[in-house]
Amino acid sequence: MTDMAVSADNPNLPLPVPASAMWLPGQALNCYVGDQSLRSWLLTPGLLTQRIRDAAGDGFAMHLLREERVGEEQIREIDMTCDGVVWMFAHTRIPATTLAAEPWLGGIGSRTLGEALEGRATLSRESFRYAQFYPDVWLIDRALTHAALAPQPLWVRHSALRMGVAPFDLYEVFLPAIGQRGPR
Repeated sequence: MTDMAVSADNPNLPLPVPASAMWLPGQALNCYVGDQSLRSWLLTPGLLTQRIRDAAGDGFAMHLLREERVGEEQIREIDMTCDGVVWMFAHTRIPATTLAAEPWLGGIGSRTLGEALEGRATLSRESFRYAQFYPDVWLIDRALTHAALAPQPLWVRHSALRMGVAPFDLYEVFLPAIGQRGPR
């Protein structure tokens, strides 16, 4: 599954990133991401939830921002914050066919996606893909607006997931403050 497959037939919602995006494999990030801390966060194996919780400690919060049907897709957006500062913005797109096969994906609610998927034997994931996008990209504009940040390029990690044969996409946008805890 590719990220463009989900929204190709949905005129109600723009593609989260351009169909022509130049995605990179993880092993290429050493050449493109100079910030070692950011690179470490991008290359976190699996879902980021536990690492963000550990780093944020008692300052951790996850907020469900959106969980609704838009045209033929289920859209879910959350943020993960530390002391009120957005560290990560996540956007999930679930096509109607996947939602019909796995209706529980439409009501994850206040749980993180990682918690909802934990222990599901039929879950599979393709290798992570990475790209840096500028604010003219729909997903980056949403993340920056939500976090009340000035326009700037941000890195995205894309996961093409499947529950059995039912595909869906997760986009994780890494905000500049990720991993940086303010004075206590």
